[in-house]
Amino acid sequence: MKAVITGESDELVGVNLRDNDGAEHVIEMAFDGKITAHQQDGYPDNPAERTEEENERVNQARRFAKYFVLAERGYDTVPAAENPIRINAVRKAIDEMSAEEFKRHFGDLYQQLAYEEGDGTSPAITVPGEATDPSIFCQNIYLGVDPFETDIGGQLADEYGLAIDQPAADIDLTDVSADEIDTWAEYAGEFAGRAEDADLDLSEATYIDETSQLYVKYPNGPNLTAIDDHLEPAARDPDTVIELLPIDPQDLEYFKSFMDHYLRCQIRDSFVEMGVHPPEAFQVIGMGRFMSTWRYDNIEFYPQFHDPNTKAFR
Repeated sequence: MKAVITGESDELVGVNLRDNDGAEHVIEMAFDGKITAHQQDGYPDNPAERTEEENERVNQARRFAKYFVLAERGYDTVPAAENPIRINAVRKAIDEMSAEEFKRHFGDLYQQLAYEEGDGTSPAITVPGEATDPSIFCQNIYLGVDPFETDIGGQLADEYGLAIDQPAADIDLTDVSADEIDTWAEYAGEFAGRAEDADLDLSEATYIDETSQLYVKYPNGPNLTAIDDHLEPAARDPDTVIELLPIDPQDLEYFKSFMDHYLRCQIRDSFVEMGVHPPEAFQVIGMGRFMSTWRYDNIEFYPQFHDPNTKAFR
């Protein structure tokens, strides 16, 4: 994939790129990643007249264009759960968790998998009757940013007279006064502004802020159906979605290391599906996102990265 930014207005960004099959694409998108125009010279204009492989080439071009705009302009154009930068931040945050933290966030998922495939004796959730077997067990992950882990955040805390003797995630705002809450709100707003102005790399300051309850997805033709009506409405999109078929999680330490590998597979999927060879750290074999696995099985030009016997990276 090769691309250039062709123009930018107050609302839109234009990208010209050539895909891995040699077709040229001219794509226009809003700052939130919504594609407003897409012309290309390699395939039928009507998606119904394209082969499955041709449709995937078009989709690859769209995904790459969104990532290219994110990388070049910093706009939030890539869906959160498909953004390899966010997924990697989740991976690193999990790696740095204590065993107790990991169990607090992912204990139910571990319990469910142990019940399904290991030596567990009770499930964490009851699988809905309409779901197919095997079900895909899912959990949404939301990142937070600890401003105290940045130079700007520390300096600003001094200016506001805020104590930084504990991580921001451990501060319970229900225990502080209304005036203190106002101070925290002002601090948060100014930190966000300064971080944006300085183009601050926040990857080392992220932590797992919240995880959803478990829910189930199941294949429905070429799509996935989610049974998640019991989840509390979320104010934002998750930064990563865990989607696991039943596996034996063994013990918590093993399961934590498995999650690292699994998220590397998700990051691999993100790059592969935009037509890019993954960076070396993510050239791994195994199942990542479920629909990526479906594509590896059904789109001819994709290697079977989920197959442990594949020689794709060897």
